[in-house]
Amino acid sequence: MVSMIKPKISISWSGGKDSALALYKLSQSDEFDIDHLHTVLDADNQRVSMHGIHEDLIQMQADLMGFPLRKLYLTIDKTTMAYEKLMLSYYDQIKNQGIDYVMFGDIFLEDLKDFRDSMLNKGGLKGIYPIWQNQSGELLRKFFDFGFEAIMCAADDDKLDKTRVGKPLSNELQGLDIDPCGENGEYHSFVTLNPMFKRSFDIQVGEIKSKKYEFDSLTESGEMKTHRSKFWFANLELT
Repeated sequence: MVSMIKPKISISWSGGKDSALALYKLSQSDEFDIDHLHTVLDADNQRVSMHGIHEDLIQMQADLMGFPLRKLYLTIDKTTMAYEKLMLSYYDQIKNQGIDYVMFGDIFLEDLKDFRDSMLNKGGLKGIYPIWQNQSGELLRKFFDFGFEAIMCAADDDKLDKTRVGKPLSNELQGLDIDPCGENGEYHSFVTLNPMFKRSFDIQVGEIKSKKYEFDSLTESGEMKTHRSKFWFANLELT
């Protein structure tokens, strides 16, 4: 009997619930050979942008699942052009290593998926989206039903109160005026319990800090509009 060789895939890994749930669903299908995880980190602080999670915690998650982790460092020039250059270089590397697919945990943001697919196409790769267009509320319920747990590590101050940051995620998010999975950027999470982990671990929540962001965009009328936001971040550490 001839055995089938499964195609190799790289996993875009943020440490949060969406990438974890997508990876879990992908692994259950047994369709791909998971070669490694990859995570984009700020070069100046070694943390996942917008999650605030240090690379040591991301590395620990990868180790507990038994997957290699490749760390991609984005320099202080955190522009879209710098990000594209970083990712295209990485895509070229993995293509030369026989990897043709990259997995993402996106749910319904069409413009983000189009951006990813455009870059993947330049690198001769194809994107896999295991939880794409799943209903957010149902995904959150499945997250807990499958035995996952996570901490809210960051939140948009306009959408969620500071007191929720650093606390465990729960189905209570279903009743708030946000997307239950935070797909619009309302919050970010760090997975602390995963059916794929070899063992459990404990997290200590340190100081909750805020950071302000500002960026410009063009309106439909062609005018420049400035956007300002403030996010709360929980400093998570191993106990």
